[in-house]
Amino acid sequence: MQRLVDDPEVRAYRSEVPWWVLAVIGGVPFGVAMGLSTKLDGSSWTEAGVGALVTGIPFGLAMGWWSANWQTGMKEAEGDLPTDKVEVAHQAAAGGPVPVDAEIRSAALSIASVQLGQFAGKTRRLSIVMMVLLWITSVVGAVADSLWALVPALFFGVMLFWQWYLPRQIRRRISVLSGATTASAD
Repeated sequence: MQRLVDDPEVRAYRSEVPWWVLAVIGGVPFGVAMGLSTKLDGSSWTEAGVGALVTGIPFGLAMGWWSANWQTGMKEAEGDLPTDKVEVAHQAAAGGPVPVDAEIRSAALSIASVQLGQFAGKTRRLSIVMMVLLWITSVVGAVADSLWALVPALFFGVMLFWQWYLPRQIRRRISVLSGATTASAD
Protein backbone atom coordinates (compact mmCIF):
# COMPACT_ATOMS: atom_id res chain seq x y z
CA MET A 1 0.00 0.00 0.00
CA GLN A 2 1.34 3.40 -0.95
CA ARG A 3 1.35 6.08 1.74
CA LEU A 4 0.81 9.76 1.12
CA VAL A 5 3.86 11.93 1.53
CA ASP A 6 3.81 15.29 3.28
CA ASP A 7 5.14 17.23 0.31
CA PRO A 8 5.99 20.93 0.87
CA GLU A 9 5.07 21.71 -2.74
CA VAL A 10 1.57 20.31 -2.25
CA ARG A 11 1.14 22.43 0.89
CA ALA A 12 2.24 25.51 -1.07
CA TYR A 13 -0.41 24.94 -3.76
CA ARG A 14 -3.12 24.48 -1.14
CA SER A 15 -3.03 28.20 -0.45
CA GLU A 16 -3.37 29.12 -4.13
CA VAL A 17 -6.80 27.65 -4.84
CA PRO A 18 -8.86 29.71 -7.35
CA TRP A 19 -11.83 31.61 -5.91
CA TRP A 20 -14.37 29.67 -7.98
CA VAL A 21 -13.16 26.35 -6.52
CA LEU A 22 -13.58 27.82 -3.06
CA ALA A 23 -17.09 28.95 -4.07
CA VAL A 24 -18.00 25.42 -5.14
CA ILE A 25 -16.47 23.92 -1.98
CA GLY A 26 -18.52 26.30 0.17
CA GLY A 27 -21.73 26.45 -1.82
CA VAL A 28 -22.38 22.81 -2.69
CA PRO A 29 -22.42 21.41 0.88
CA PHE A 30 -24.42 24.39 2.13
CA GLY A 31 -26.96 24.09 -0.70
CA VAL A 32 -27.27 20.32 -0.22
CA ALA A 33 -27.78 20.76 3.54
CA MET A 34 -30.44 23.41 2.96
CA GLY A 35 -32.14 21.28 0.29
CA LEU A 36 -32.20 18.25 2.59
CA SER A 37 -33.53 20.40 5.41
CA THR A 38 -36.32 21.63 3.11
CA LYS A 39 -37.11 18.06 2.04
CA LEU A 40 -37.17 16.81 5.65
CA ASP A 41 -39.71 19.51 6.45
CA GLY A 42 -42.12 17.85 4.01
CA SER A 43 -41.53 19.80 0.80
CA SER A 44 -41.27 18.21 -2.63
CA TRP A 45 -37.96 17.32 -4.28
CA THR A 46 -38.46 20.22 -6.69
CA GLU A 47 -38.83 22.71 -3.83
CA ALA A 48 -35.82 21.16 -2.10
CA GLY A 49 -33.75 21.48 -5.30
CA VAL A 50 -34.79 25.09 -5.84
CA GLY A 51 -34.05 25.82 -2.17
CA ALA A 52 -30.62 24.24 -2.54
CA LEU A 53 -29.82 26.39 -5.59
CA VAL A 54 -31.26 29.61 -4.16
CA THR A 55 -29.24 29.26 -0.95
CA GLY A 56 -26.14 27.42 -2.19
CA ILE A 57 -25.19 29.71 -5.06
CA PRO A 58 -25.15 33.02 -3.12
CA PHE A 59 -23.51 31.36 -0.11
CA GLY A 60 -20.86 29.77 -2.33
CA LEU A 61 -20.14 33.04 -4.12
CA ALA A 62 -19.82 34.90 -0.81
CA MET A 63 -17.55 32.21 0.64
CA GLY A 64 -15.43 32.10 -2.52
CA TRP A 65 -14.93 35.88 -2.42
CA TRP A 66 -14.19 35.89 1.33
CA SER A 67 -11.81 32.91 1.09
CA ALA A 68 -9.89 34.42 -1.82
CA ASN A 69 -9.43 37.67 0.12
CA TRP A 70 -8.33 35.68 3.16
CA GLN A 71 -5.78 33.77 1.06
CA THR A 72 -4.39 37.02 -0.31
CA GLY A 73 -4.00 38.44 3.20
CA MET A 74 -2.30 35.27 4.41
CA LYS A 75 0.13 35.27 1.47
CA GLU A 76 1.09 38.87 2.26
CA ALA A 77 1.53 38.05 5.97
CA GLU A 78 3.70 35.02 5.16
CA GLY A 79 6.02 37.20 3.10
CA ASP A 80 8.97 35.48 1.46
CA LEU A 81 9.32 32.70 4.01
CA PRO A 82 10.32 29.30 2.66
CA THR A 83 7.51 26.72 2.66
CA ASP A 84 8.86 24.76 5.64
CA LYS A 85 8.97 27.92 7.79
CA VAL A 86 5.47 29.03 6.72
CA GLU A 87 3.90 26.04 8.46
CA VAL A 88 5.87 26.76 11.65
CA ALA A 89 4.70 30.39 11.53
CA HIS A 90 1.06 29.32 11.16
CA GLN A 91 1.43 26.92 14.09
CA ALA A 92 2.97 29.69 16.21
CA ALA A 93 0.15 32.10 15.27
CA ALA A 94 -2.41 29.46 16.25
CA GLY A 95 -0.95 28.93 19.71
CA GLY A 96 2.02 26.62 19.23
CA PRO A 97 5.45 27.27 20.66
CA VAL A 98 6.91 30.73 20.15
CA PRO A 99 9.64 30.43 17.49
CA VAL A 100 13.17 31.43 18.34
CA ASP A 101 13.84 32.50 14.74
CA ALA A 102 12.94 36.21 14.49
CA GLU A 103 11.84 35.88 10.85
CA ILE A 104 9.34 33.12 11.66
CA ARG A 105 8.13 34.95 14.79
CA SER A 106 7.58 38.13 12.76
CA ALA A 107 5.59 36.18 10.15
CA ALA A 108 3.55 34.52 12.94
CA LEU A 109 2.78 37.95 14.37
CA SER A 110 1.69 39.17 10.90
CA ILE A 111 -0.47 36.09 10.38
CA ALA A 112 -2.16 36.56 13.76
CA SER A 113 -2.73 40.25 12.96
CA VAL A 114 -4.40 39.34 9.64
CA GLN A 115 -6.58 36.80 11.48
CA LEU A 116 -7.57 39.46 14.02
CA GLY A 117 -8.40 41.84 11.16
CA GLN A 118 -10.99 39.32 9.96
CA PHE A 119 -12.85 39.82 13.24
CA ALA A 120 -12.48 43.58 13.63
CA GLY A 121 -14.72 46.59 13.16
CA LYS A 122 -17.82 46.67 11.01
CA THR A 123 -17.28 43.15 9.72
CA ARG A 124 -17.44 41.73 13.24
CA ARG A 125 -20.49 43.77 14.19
CA LEU A 126 -22.27 42.77 10.99
CA SER A 127 -21.41 39.10 11.56
CA ILE A 128 -22.69 39.21 15.13
CA VAL A 129 -25.93 40.93 14.10
CA MET A 130 -26.48 38.42 11.28
CA MET A 131 -25.72 35.42 13.52
CA VAL A 132 -28.09 36.70 16.22
CA LEU A 133 -30.87 37.22 13.67
CA LEU A 134 -30.30 33.81 12.12
CA TRP A 135 -30.15 32.16 15.56
CA ILE A 136 -33.41 33.84 16.65
CA THR A 137 -35.08 32.86 13.36
CA SER A 138 -33.96 29.24 13.79
CA VAL A 139 -35.18 29.05 17.38
CA VAL A 140 -38.53 30.60 16.44
CA GLY A 141 -38.79 28.16 13.52
CA ALA A 142 -38.07 25.24 15.87
CA VAL A 143 -40.70 26.37 18.36
CA ALA A 144 -43.33 27.23 15.75
CA ASP A 145 -42.88 24.57 13.12
CA SER A 146 -40.04 22.09 12.94
CA LEU A 147 -37.51 20.73 15.38
CA TRP A 148 -35.11 20.46 12.44
CA ALA A 149 -34.59 24.21 12.85
CA LEU A 150 -32.63 23.43 16.03
CA VAL A 151 -29.75 22.15 13.88
CA PRO A 152 -29.03 25.57 12.33
CA ALA A 153 -29.78 27.18 15.72
CA LEU A 154 -26.97 25.10 17.21
CA PHE A 155 -24.68 26.04 14.31
CA PHE A 156 -25.43 29.76 14.65
CA GLY A 157 -24.97 29.54 18.42
CA VAL A 158 -21.51 28.03 17.94
CA MET A 159 -20.68 30.73 15.38
CA LEU A 160 -21.74 33.43 17.86
CA PHE A 161 -19.46 31.89 20.49
CA TRP A 162 -16.53 31.92 18.03
CA GLN A 163 -17.22 35.57 17.17
CA TRP A 164 -16.84 36.36 20.86
CA TYR A 165 -13.98 33.96 21.71
CA LEU A 166 -11.58 34.03 18.73
CA PRO A 167 -10.69 37.75 18.76
CA ARG A 168 -9.78 37.49 22.46
CA GLN A 169 -7.69 34.39 21.81
CA ILE A 170 -5.89 36.02 18.86
CA ARG A 171 -5.18 39.18 20.89
CA ARG A 172 -3.62 37.03 23.63
CA ARG A 173 -1.49 35.26 21.03
CA ILE A 174 -0.36 38.57 19.51
CA SER A 175 0.61 39.70 23.01
CA VAL A 176 2.65 36.54 23.59
CA LEU A 177 4.38 36.82 20.20
CA SER A 178 5.03 40.56 20.70
CA GLY A 179 6.37 39.94 24.20
CA ALA A 180 8.73 37.32 22.86
CA THR A 181 9.86 39.78 20.19
CA THR A 182 10.67 42.51 22.69
CA ALA A 183 12.19 40.03 25.16
CA SER A 184 14.55 38.63 22.52
CA ALA A 185 15.46 42.16 21.38
CA ASP A 186 16.69 43.10 24.90
